[in-house]
Amino acid sequence: MTRRKSGASTLAAARIQAETGGTAPTPLAERYEGKARERLDPNSVTIGAGGELVPGDDFASNTLPAILDTLANPDHVAADASRDRLDLADRAGALEIALDTADSIGTTDSLERMLAHQLAAVHVGAMKLAGLMNDQATHAARTQGQERQAACIEAARLAGGVARLSGSFQAGMTTLQRMRSGGKQIVVVKHQHNYAAGAQTVVAPEVAPGGRGHRRSKVARG
Repeated sequence: MTRRKSGASTLAAARIQAETGGTAPTPLAERYEGKARERLDPNSVTIGAGGELVPGDDFASNTLPAILDTLANPDHVAADASRDRLDLADRAGALEIALDTADSIGTTDSLERMLAHQLAAVHVGAMKLAGLMNDQATHAARTQGQERQAACIEAARLAGGVARLSGSFQAGMTTLQRMRSGGKQIVVVKHQHNYAAGAQTVVAPEVAPGGRGHRRSKVARG
């Protein structure tokens, strides 16, 4: 028998609380919420690719076998969230790339896993559009007149989509960097004295990665 997903239990608890005025927890609402937050049996989960968790039930055996998690002491909410992430990545046609991306960047929490999956999906979309763009450009080179013009227009339209997706991918990588650095950029300015007559010294800063900031330089005249 397939158990109820934790989101359904949590929603049921919230509805019960709303119907009773929400002034104090009711035993039934607490029971639903407790079921969702119940810790999983360590023997029911296995650790595997992409930092994702799959309990040893029908989903693991029938849907996505051997795709499992590194979460510490997961509850049912965490397990269901992991399932949903995997299902969404699969529907986007990016499951394997998403798992490989998550492994490559060493994801440490759910936010980083979601970002890794988005990066993978954007990459897949960009590469598919790039393939179609290439097809249109190749076709344009082999035709003449209106057919060539139409192929060129379509290739240009696809190129715009590739550019936007590529920009989103790069922005996602920047977001990951900021998440891990705390969104900070450290600028260190070094002063160098040059005592030679008429000499000029350009002092360049060292910029530590992370966050937005302005590079500054100072020119010391001897």
